[in-house]
Amino acid sequence: MPHHLSLYLDLVRFAAALVVVLSHAWLVLFPSYPLHWPGPAAVIVFFVLSGFVIAYVTDRGERSLADYALDRLSRLWSVALPALGFGLALSPFVSQSVFMPELAETNAALRTAANTVFMAQTWFLDLAPPLNGPFWSLNYEAWYYAIFGVWSYLPRTFRVPVAIFLSLIAGPKILLLMPCWLLGVLIYRTMQRRPLSEKTAVLLWICSFVAIALLFKGAIPTKSHDAFQSLSPHTAALLAYSGSPLTDYALAILVAVNFYATAHAYRLARILLLPFAKPIRSMASFTLTAYLFHLPLLVLLWDVLHTSPGVCLLALAGSIIAIGTLTEHRRRDFRAVLAFTAGRLFGWRRPLPESDKQW
Repeated sequence: MPHHLSLYLDLVRFAAALVVVLSHAWLVLFPSYPLHWPGPAAVIVFFVLSGFVIAYVTDRGERSLADYALDRLSRLWSVALPALGFGLALSPFVSQSVFMPELAETNAALRTAANTVFMAQTWFLDLAPPLNGPFWSLNYEAWYYAIFGVWSYLPRTFRVPVAIFLSLIAGPKILLLMPCWLLGVLIYRTMQRRPLSEKTAVLLWICSFVAIALLFKGAIPTKSHDAFQSLSPHTAALLAYSGSPLTDYALAILVAVNFYATAHAYRLARILLLPFAKPIRSMASFTLTAYLFHLPLLVLLWDVLHTSPGVCLLALAGSIIAIGTLTEHRRRDFRAVLAFTAGRLFGWRRPLPESDKQW
């Protein structure tokens, strides 16, 4: 992957996580300065980005499905398990929260277990873990990893039936947004076969960025979702986070085009991004921690400890850095533990090496 494109994806990854954090925190902490932060849209950006990166990782030549599974599970579980545990431990001390008006007060252990194995959003389930509503997207992404992994690594005889079997377990709600994820795969695989001139790439980047901005300036996704809920509330409730597929597809296409254009805007991207390479890499390395820990941390800092808005944000940032250092930054250690455990269970003679250090 070109260095400038890798930096850009890291920047997008961090920016999307920041939008999700601010979408939950801003109106509560700063009600006098109302700003709209499109948190759900940021998740669609994550899906396209994830498909792009996983296509790149598999193209680099992970040796087997076991390698692939260990890499993906260590990436998710290294942060997801501590986040779920934190929410479960904190929930008995929270009777109400401005960040989550409808707290899931029952079956906390069951909800946590379902999210631990990424079954909480299959078919028409919607089992949010304690104090961590954003966790829903990891349930989607884990199934995208699984389906894509078996399709990429299993022999041809088995890949179709196993992929169909996994799709049947995941259910229509998760599959409805999988085209967004697959768009990332498509763009990665076509960007080198169909190059653009620098001038065309820059123009296409500007157009795609403006189109994305206009999409949200006009509140089109919100209006579409509200209209769908009013016309068919039962179906909207069943689909939950997959209830706006048309606008989600439109956004995913624009994001994919934006990545495609960036891949060919070599000189301009290098000028704009390379001087900031170190801080971009550093910020992006805490993305998953920020995404999975921000809501329970906000509940703790605001609802339980009653800190001021400024202190709350500073403590939130400091907590994410501290937690990420112990979780996200120790993923290789966690992977080694998983590999050792799998070796004892399945008879592998040695831990499999980690094949994707960054992602």
